[in-house]
Amino acid sequence: MPPSRCKFHVRAPFTWIQLLVHPPLVVLAAGLSTRYGRLKQLAPLGPGGEAIMDFNVLDAARAGFGSVTYVVRPGILDDVRNHVEAVIGGTFPTHYVCQELDALPDGFRAPPDRVKPWGTAHAVLCAAAEIDGPFGVCNADDLYGPGAFRLLHEQLVTDPPQADATLVGYKLEKTLSGAGGVARGVCMLAKGDELERVTEVQNIKRSDGWITGHTTDGSPVELTGQEMASMNLWGFTDPVIELMGRQFKRFLEYWGSDTQEECFLSTSVNAQIEIGATRVRVVQAPDTWFGITHAKDSDRSEAILRERVASGAYPRRLADALARLR
Repeated sequence: MPPSRCKFHVRAPFTWIQLLVHPPLVVLAAGLSTRYGRLKQLAPLGPGGEAIMDFNVLDAARAGFGSVTYVVRPGILDDVRNHVEAVIGGTFPTHYVCQELDALPDGFRAPPDRVKPWGTAHAVLCAAAEIDGPFGVCNADDLYGPGAFRLLHEQLVTDPPQADATLVGYKLEKTLSGAGGVARGVCMLAKGDELERVTEVQNIKRSDGWITGHTTDGSPVELTGQEMASMNLWGFTDPVIELMGRQFKRFLEYWGSDTQEECFLSTSVNAQIEIGATRVRVVQAPDTWFGITHAKDSDRSEAILRERVASGAYPRRLADALARLR
């Protein structure tokens, strides 16, 4: 896959040893925010106009991550860059990669009427083309908590690695929205903490005392809420990414002419597990997750962030806190 034509912006060089100890974090910020109704990646939910992704960057930096790469659509690059400059400034090594529709393997072209990005697996591949070594991945619109990033960092820097990939998960019932359905990767664990299967389930919501949803092929699903849910907080090594690139090529062979199908991270990782190519360790986050899927989620998120800033869990100026870490 060719590197993105979006200019790659680097604030500070890192040596290979630094990358091993301070791996990069990739923030997935290219979504269309269809259910939210506006650009939720930059929704000013913090008391100083901060977005959720800004607090993730601080938590990740405190945990030991050494840089951040934002994966964006070309049309929102300037908006994201301007926001990051205003909130973080030059206090943390920052990179930008565009998830362009025509950033495809040789021999493939995007349909002329396709608008939707190719999905989270493609977004990760766009970032991975600019990264050496293991790295973490998170969504822009989910706040994971400091403990979650500490666990992820610990797994990424363990030598030798305990698995090919790491997933930091949350109890499903703690990740639902009262404003409507959500999509989650629902996990089944083998003995211990190894991931046996992860299934992408959409439109998960409470209804008459039940938690229901449906798989990507439309099959109905009933859930207890005690399942482990993936919120796309992953750690990946090179072999996982290499195989994911081959998977994406096969996805395009089947769906390359479609305007809506997406290649999901959870689906790709699950296929690797099924053929015995990848071992994924699952660790449960110690933090309370929250995020924004629907516009009505904003009020609760704002209240939580105000409370955390008031309590001192987060500083009033993220840039100052990040500068003190350098």
